[in-house]
Amino acid sequence: MSFRLHLLAALAAVFSAGCSSLDLNREVEVNRVISGTVNIGQSFPAGSEVMVRALEMPRAPVPLPAGAPVERVPAVPVENILGDFTVTLGSPAADGLPFRISIGADDSRLQRGILLESRVMYGGRLRFRTVNAHAVTARTVALPQRVVLQPAGP
Repeated sequence: MSFRLHLLAALAAVFSAGCSSLDLNREVEVNRVISGTVNIGQSFPAGSEVMVRALEMPRAPVPLPAGAPVERVPAVPVENILGDFTVTLGSPAADGLPFRISIGADDSRLQRGILLESRVMYGGRLRFRTVNAHAVTARTVALPQRVVLQPAGP
């Protein structure tokens, strides 16, 4: 009986020591999937290159304290690409082309939002692109996204 009590005490010590090193408050990046369709209002011609990128939403600028020197050099925004989907179509495809992007995103990144940017090129020119921001958040990440593109120009 004494041996069993010692064994149980040793196992309890091992498990409690292992659990004490877990950081339960740390945010963990989780692989998530954003899926949906790209819509241009017509069928996609053969040879179209369709690209969808998931970009990290830029953080709000931090206000400078009073009296701090102001830099005169404009800041260049840096895009943090979380994932992308690119396909070149061998034959024409109907409007509503499906896409799927796997990204690593923690809860705070999803609360800020993730931007979806898309473009369609064919004939060596940009033909369609996202004009209005398409944001994906923690509430909408599991839903199918419908990214609507506008003509890129004449």
